[in-house]
Amino acid sequence: MRNRPAYLVLAVAVLLATLFIARHGALNALREENDSLRNEIESEKSIRAKAVREPSMNLAAGLNEADEKELLQLRSRIMPLREQLRDTSNRVVILQRLEAKQGHKK
Repeated sequence: MRNRPAYLVLAVAVLLATLFIARHGALNALREENDSLRNEIESEKSIRAKAVREPSMNLAAGLNEADEKELLQLRSRIMPLREQLRDTSNRVVILQRLEAKQGHKK
């Protein structure tokens, strides 16, 4: 009977040690994943910074006058098309919400 408390204490100690080791391993895995994600973010930041320093607009500098004029005309058409796309998307969302509301009423 004297050994029961000792075995109980030993079992609790083994359980706590196992939990500690498992937690330690999980924390190390999370730290590695966190470092990996931080490196990925830094890589993307450097790519974006490089893109800002070297804009693709410089490509237009090598065009002849006719091509540059056409490029400017195409760029001027982009904004109305984007607005039209946004309006159409908004209409789709509104219609979906109305259909959902009507579906709930039935």
